[in-house]
Amino acid sequence: MKSKLAVITIAGLVLLAQSGSAGVTDPNIIKEVIRLNSTKPEPVLVNGGLMQGAQIFSDRTNFFYGNVGRFAGLDYIQTTMDDKTIANVQYKIGVKKAGTLYLIIDNRVGDGNASDPPSIGSGVMDWVPAMGFTATSYPIGFSEGSTVYQLAFTGDPNVITLYEQNDGSSRAMYAIFAAPAGWNFPPAILNVPTSSQVEPGDNLVINATIDDDDGPLPSTVLWSVQSKPGGSTVVFTPDNTSTDVTISFSHLGDYILKIAAFDGERTTEQTVQVSVRLPTFTLQGDSHLDICNDSNTGPSGRHIAVRSEVRNYSDGATTQRRRIAYYSYDISEFKQPGKAFANTYLGMNAYRKRNQPIHVYGIREEHDNYNLSTGSWNTAPGVQNTPVPPLNSEITIETLDTADLSPRLHSVYIPEQGVWEYSPASAALDEFLNADTNGKVILMFIDYAPESSSSFEIHSRTSSASYAEPETGLKGILIKGNYMTQTWASKPNPAIHTSQSTNISQLSWTNPPTAGSITCDVFLGTAEPNMTDPTYGLDTLATGVSGNSVAIPSGLLEVNNVYYWVVEVHDSVAGTTRGFVWSFDTNNTMPVVTIEKPIQYLWLGNAGDPSYARAVINATVTDDNFPEPYTLLWEQISGPASVLIDPNNVEDIVLDLAATGTYIFKLSADDGGLVGSATTQIYVGATPCDAAKAKPTYVQMPADFNNDCYVDLSDLSEFASAWLQCNVSMDAPCN
Repeated sequence: MKSKLAVITIAGLVLLAQSGSAGVTDPNIIKEVIRLNSTKPEPVLVNGGLMQGAQIFSDRTNFFYGNVGRFAGLDYIQTTMDDKTIANVQYKIGVKKAGTLYLIIDNRVGDGNASDPPSIGSGVMDWVPAMGFTATSYPIGFSEGSTVYQLAFTGDPNVITLYEQNDGSSRAMYAIFAAPAGWNFPPAILNVPTSSQVEPGDNLVINATIDDDDGPLPSTVLWSVQSKPGGSTVVFTPDNTSTDVTISFSHLGDYILKIAAFDGERTTEQTVQVSVRLPTFTLQGDSHLDICNDSNTGPSGRHIAVRSEVRNYSDGATTQRRRIAYYSYDISEFKQPGKAFANTYLGMNAYRKRNQPIHVYGIREEHDNYNLSTGSWNTAPGVQNTPVPPLNSEITIETLDTADLSPRLHSVYIPEQGVWEYSPASAALDEFLNADTNGKVILMFIDYAPESSSSFEIHSRTSSASYAEPETGLKGILIKGNYMTQTWASKPNPAIHTSQSTNISQLSWTNPPTAGSITCDVFLGTAEPNMTDPTYGLDTLATGVSGNSVAIPSGLLEVNNVYYWVVEVHDSVAGTTRGFVWSFDTNNTMPVVTIEKPIQYLWLGNAGDPSYARAVINATVTDDNFPEPYTLLWEQISGPASVLIDPNNVEDIVLDLAATGTYIFKLSADDGGLVGSATTQIYVGATPCDAAKAKPTYVQMPADFNNDCYVDLSDLSEFASAWLQCNVSMDAPCN
């Protein structure tokens, strides 16, 4: 009978408040076994000897029972393994009272598949169903996989004849045991896994079945926790006396649960090992590109090979290599509602090692449809390309076009050649991936170290020389991490790795989707975080926050510190989710200088006076005014004549340029700690046509024969003067 009853708890076990009689306790039922039509070693009767570790076959000393569960202590027969191929073998089982006979049949019989019950019939052990044996779901430790069949019998007749298996190969011979009628089996616990893995925030649902003979009392159950991570909680719903339970876990880690079934006399226990883990993912780049500003390919070329390179190299003579790498990734399969990236990091395998860090940025989504297979510096997002920096110029932070980029996501050091190494996790990379909406991202890798003596070279996914990652078999620069139902706080403000003023007034974040009501604890400090510490090794800023922000007390933040902060989420249903470490610093940030027109093409007389060209230059400077308000300085870097700049300490200036040629001016913003700058290039021609011809986009009109930017009578006169003339190189007369 299958029971799902529970009422009163007594001495730690759940019992029914009703009387019952004890079952049969003497297991002895088989009196003999006679085998016919085989000359193999004789089978052996073992009264009351079925147990874990018992020998299964009479002719094999290296086959033993595993867990026999509810059948422990019964009479069993050591059958003969070599009888499995005998076509007419018979086993005559003599019994002395009523009971149940059991056969254990190798699942591979009939079809060779150990995962499913044996294929009986059509000449393969078809006597089993013909005699009335029925399959059960009782587990037992026998062979690679097996099924227990049962047949109830009376005491008259007292001989039961079993027949051939006749399916040898790698199968095991069937095994035999028996139980007397009225035997009190311990309850059988079914449909309970021995192990399970659960994502944080998800529940483990178990619908157990207790199979019992109802003796002496109907069976009852009790769930308990045997071990768990420190500080964690486990909740059984509706309670821990139910066979059907929903189990929630508050923390990551390993848990051991136990279910006990009690029938008033005998108890069966089973443990469940539960691992609460973040599921993992690995992304391989689907395309890559190296853009170049060097003597090899120049800004209009690209370097797409089996190795991608990041360089900022010059030998001081002939070799100039300035290269930035891009990798694109398809993350569309992971963009599912309620799921999010966490603990993301980079894995790579180097062709050459570098001792300087390579910096990683993300391309903003509005530019991530850029075609890496056809790109070059002239068109690539994230770098200055209007104008392109001078050929072979050093790569610096000013080389970037920050309007196209995310904040810096990571700085990584390159591993030894042939060795797979992995960066630390980056919360900024988490945020970048989670903010994506179109399923595609591009990462940019850049080296600022000046005049590098070597290059960063990474084997791409197409390189036959590269070493595949042992775990996944993938190549190139991999994005790895966890991917799961979001139960943690995200989108920190201040953003990760940013520099802030000491007078910021609050920390804020986005709470996860809620299963119940949410409160948060917030921790802040300058010490290196300790993830094993309940407070992360930081100071407790606030507890029980019901919203998504907390005030920073005035005067708490000090200059030139790195501050770490963590938001721990408590969900009344899903439990507690430990937070991820975010950081910001109170170091100085470089002023950002933006010039409205970084390049202009002018001509003498553009403002009415033919003796000069007038240039109007508008600039914008943004800064945190830390450690002090910035000061400005305009300077002339080059040009055909010296130019007076007055005033030279304002954003917007007007210059009169008296000589033709190319001028370069620079605006610097100095905040007392760092200097940010930008340049503008101004070409002055003698005429508007000269200015037009200096533009890279200039194309001469077909009818403008004298190339003076006008189609007029001068062009017609030139055309008429050459009417009917022949090219002197022709050997034929004019026609």
